[in-house]
Amino acid sequence: MPSKPISGPISAATRTVGGPIGPVVADERLVGLLGDWSEQGHGGLARRLAQALRGAITGGVLPGGTRLPPERQLAALLSVSRSTVTAALDELRAEDLLASRQGAGTEVIGRADPGSTGDRVGSHFASRATGIDLAAVVPTDGSHLPPMVVRTEDLLAARGQLEPHGLVSLREALAQRHTALGRLTEPDQIEVTHGAHHAIAVIIDALVAPGSTVALEDPSYPGVLDVLDHRRARAVAVRSDRGGPDPEALADVLRRERPVLVYLQTGVHNPTGRVVGPARRRALAQVLDDHGDAILVEDNTLADLAFDSGTRPPGFDALCRVAPVVSVESLSKVAWAALRIGWLRASGTVADRIARVRVANDLGPSVPSQLLALQLLPHLDAMAARRRSSLEQAVDAAVERFRADLPDWELERPEGSSALWPALPLADATAYVALARRHGVHVTPGGAHVVGGGGDPHLRLCVDRPATHVEEGIDRLVAAWRDLTTRTARTIA
Repeated sequence: MPSKPISGPISAATRTVGGPIGPVVADERLVGLLGDWSEQGHGGLARRLAQALRGAITGGVLPGGTRLPPERQLAALLSVSRSTVTAALDELRAEDLLASRQGAGTEVIGRADPGSTGDRVGSHFASRATGIDLAAVVPTDGSHLPPMVVRTEDLLAARGQLEPHGLVSLREALAQRHTALGRLTEPDQIEVTHGAHHAIAVIIDALVAPGSTVALEDPSYPGVLDVLDHRRARAVAVRSDRGGPDPEALADVLRRERPVLVYLQTGVHNPTGRVVGPARRRALAQVLDDHGDAILVEDNTLADLAFDSGTRPPGFDALCRVAPVVSVESLSKVAWAALRIGWLRASGTVADRIARVRVANDLGPSVPSQLLALQLLPHLDAMAARRRSSLEQAVDAAVERFRADLPDWELERPEGSSALWPALPLADATAYVALARRHGVHVTPGGAHVVGGGGDPHLRLCVDRPATHVEEGIDRLVAAWRDLTTRTARTIA
C-alpha cells in the first residue's frame, strides 16, 4: 500500500524544502536497494542504515525528489526501532542528503531523476555476498551438464566474423528444434540473444514506443516490468486465475486499452508455477486473433520444466492464425544460466523490425557460448527430463516442510519449475522479506512481481539448490517468521 505523508511534529534536525512533492519509494524497492545493510559497513545499526541510504542516494538509485516512507513505517519495514531510523535520517539530513517538511515527509535532495530505470531484477535477484540465496530461479549446480569443450579449431572455423543475429549453425539447429515442435521455422526467423531477458528487451525496444501500452499477467516476471519502465511504456494488468490468464479479461484489456504488445508466460508461469492448459490456450489464441492488432510475446523460458508431461503443447505461433507471435526461449533454466544464450523466433515485418534494432544495439552473443550451446542442444530434452524429476522432488520436499512448520502460510504446489509462491497472512510481505535478510536468507517480496508495484502478501523463493542449502534456508525463514510474530504479539500486548 502507498505510504502516507508524515504527520505530527518535525524533529529539530529537519530542514524545509520547497518544490513539488515527489513519489514515495515503494517498500519492496527500498528493501531491495538496501540489501544486507545491517551486515555491511561499520558502527551500530543507525550508522549502517545511514551508510546504506547514503550509497543509494549518491549512487543515483534514490534520485532527488524521492520520498522515504514515514519513520514509523520505515522502522517496521526494516525491523528496527524508530529511534534507529531517526538517528540514521538525522545523520543524512545533517549532510543535506535528506530534508523534511510538514505534511510531505522526508525527501531525497540530489540530482534530478535521469530517467525511469526499473531495478526489480537488480535489487532482488542479483547474487548476494552473504546469506543463503533463494531468490533467483536459476540452476546453481552444473553437474547435470554433459561434457563440453571449445577447441581452438572451432573458434578458427567461426572465422572471427561478427554475426549479430547469431552463428548460422546455431540458428539452423534452433530452427530445426522449432520445426520438430510443430512450427516450420527457417534459420532467418531466429535471433540468438544473451538469454531470454535480453530477447524480451530487444523485442520491446523494437516494437514498443515510449508511452505505449503493454498488457501482461499480474503477477509477472519482474524483468519485463523493468524493461517496460526503462522504455517508459505503460503496463496494464490482465487478470489471471488458477488456469492462467483469463480470456475475457484479456479481451476486455485489448478492447479498452488497445495495447501494442501482449506478454504471456504460457509454459510454467513465473512466479506462480501454474501451467496454462490446452483449452485455455485455445481460448486465449482465439481472443488474440479476434483482436489482431496486438503482437503476442510468448515467453517459453520455463516450458520444458512442467512436471506433468515431457511433451510441449503447441505454441501460440501455431495456435494463432491472425495475431503476430514472437516466442522467447533460453538455455538458462534447463542447462546453465551463466552461458547467457537465449533466442527469439519471429517472422514477417515483425522479424524485420526486431532485426534492425538488434543490429543497431548489439553485435551478437559470444561465439564460445554459442559453440557450447550447439553441443548442448542434442542433449536438451534428456537434460530437461532429469531436471523435471529432480525439481519435482525438491518442490515436494519444500512444500511438505512449509506446510508442517509454517501452517499459517497458504501454499499452492507449483506445476513446474523450482519457485514457490506462498501467501503470508500479511497485507504486505515486504517487511518480512527484510527481516528474513537479517536472518541470513534472501527471498523476493511479491510486490516485485506486481504490475504497478505496491504491497502483496506473497513471497517467491527458489528450491533449485542443494537439499541442505534449501533446508537451512527454510530454517532461517521459520526463525524469521517466529521473530516477526513474537514482535507483533508484544506490540499488541
